[in-house]
Amino acid sequence: MRFNLVLVFLICAGALFGQSTNPNKLLAYFNFDNCLIEDETGNGSIGTFIDDTTCICGLGDQSVSFDGNDDALLLVGPFKDIFTTSDFTISFYLKPTPPGTGVTQAPQTIMSKQSACNTKNAFWVRYRRLTNQPSGNISVGISENDTLATVVQSRLDANVCWQFITIVRSDNRLSLYINGELRDTKTTIARLDLSSNAPFKIGEPICPTDTYFDGALDELRFFSKALEPDAFLEYFSRPNQIVNGDTLIYLGNSVNIKTNDICTDLISWTPSGEVSDPGSASPVITPGSEGISTYVVEFRTGNGCTAKDTIRIEVLNPDSLDCNQIFIPNAFTPGGSPGRNDVFGIANPFAIRDFMSFEIFDRWGGRVFSAANEFETWDGKSNGSPLNPGTFLYRLRYKCDGVEKVKSGTVVLIR
Repeated sequence: MRFNLVLVFLICAGALFGQSTNPNKLLAYFNFDNCLIEDETGNGSIGTFIDDTTCICGLGDQSVSFDGNDDALLLVGPFKDIFTTSDFTISFYLKPTPPGTGVTQAPQTIMSKQSACNTKNAFWVRYRRLTNQPSGNISVGISENDTLATVVQSRLDANVCWQFITIVRSDNRLSLYINGELRDTKTTIARLDLSSNAPFKIGEPICPTDTYFDGALDELRFFSKALEPDAFLEYFSRPNQIVNGDTLIYLGNSVNIKTNDICTDLISWTPSGEVSDPGSASPVITPGSEGISTYVVEFRTGNGCTAKDTIRIEVLNPDSLDCNQIFIPNAFTPGGSPGRNDVFGIANPFAIRDFMSFEIFDRWGGRVFSAANEFETWDGKSNGSPLNPGTFLYRLRYKCDGVEKVKSGTVVLIR
């Protein structure tokens, strides 16, 4: 009996340990490094190339390249267990070959798990190029039969090459996220059963009206759980975008720029006069005058795609700042849009010359954040753990012209 109790304890402890090390329930992960189709989780999912599918530069190492003719991948393994009635999340990076001029082209099959061109226990993801548009349209569908089916769709972002696609099924709801933002969501009257013996293929069309995918795919993940944005945004690296957020500096100072440069053939900055190296992914920008200046970086990649991003730098003359005019926002959205309104702090910290304290308290009076200086911001966490949405109290103490000032108010944390 004692041995049995110990065995039960070890099994339960192992289960709990497994949950703690894989809280997102990642079931399979293909990064295609070294042009291999291997499941990095060790759960046993595998894949094979169809036709002469090749690899090109990708986010980490390499990505799979599809020529739009006969290239495809076949995946098999435990990851297929999510295509039943269970919740799931699928995320991947997509880089379609840019749309050309002329008529709208036929839908391209990005991935599918369906036996035939019908709605019987099916899952599919398609991409369509649009006439004379900078980006195409992506659609995701799940169906049990002709009456139990739903489709979510959205235009891909313009000026972005690598698009981060996330598909979330939660109970009877299907949601599509693009680059971390919810673009479409639909519900059905019942939870759909996707169970079938159909193979899971990437790039190969099922319907005669569809064509093979033309572009690249990378960082493919399958989760046996409906993830919240805070969870799947951990995998969003913002490729070919500026890491820095818009910023304020004193006149005469510089900003060290950092970008996520991925697989680019050419980088250019405009205007270039105040940029240390207009062809660098990490230049130094030194604005020459007061006011707000906008700088644009352009990344040109191997398949003809061009990505663009901007940063706005506001330059202040410290001699003209009024320490009686301190601005603090009343809301922020940590995790909602990385690099955009995801931290809370003093909006014009340069106006404070004699900082004393900046603290944030919950509704019970417990302190959840204390800044070391006027530039430090709060990320919505306490002791490393994200706090629930709600209203918090802030209190700023500083001296203005030798007189102590206290500014207090509330801020709403939104998730």
